Amino acid sequence: MRYSQLDEIVALQPGIQLIARRTLHASEDYLLDHFPRFPVMPGVMMLEALYQAAMWMVRTGEDFASPHVFLVEAKSVKFGDFLCPGETLEIKADKFKEDGPLVTVKAQATKGDKVTVSARLILERSGSEASPHNNDDDTRRFVREQFFNMFGDQPAVIQAMTQSTL
Repeated sequence: MRYSQLDEIVALQPGIQLIARRTLHASEDYLLDHFPRFPVMPGVMMLEALYQAAMWMVRTGEDFASPHVFLVEAKSVKFGDFLCPGETLEIKADKFKEDGPLVTVKAQATKGDKVTVSARLILERSGSEASPHNNDDDTRRFVREQFFNMFGDQPAVIQAMTQSTL
């Protein structure tokens, strides 16, 4: 993921809830165009942060059994505040309901006590038939390794993943 929108996972209940943080840095290349005199995180990147939190929450819930989690629809998207360099988002994704492969997630990002973005995301879980390799075991292993490479040394992740395998 070139643009990972999560720096750390603060709390994780696999398949139920994920809370993460994301700090915007002035050196991020897209800020050169968005906007030179008033650099702010693009709204689509804030929405991507919600999706990434929801995606990892869903993936961890089944110990990566569905390595592909696609965004089907973003409903009731609301933007409330800007995020400037040096500021940090707290991103929360909560599973709302499940219907077969579809998972509805309530997600929001806050900066202090202000909501910067909120949405209801409809995600679809899928095996590796969506992958060119078409091998569930390899795809699951790759996604699991990616997760632990990104977040694995964080106590909240280690504790949640250990508890889910008990």
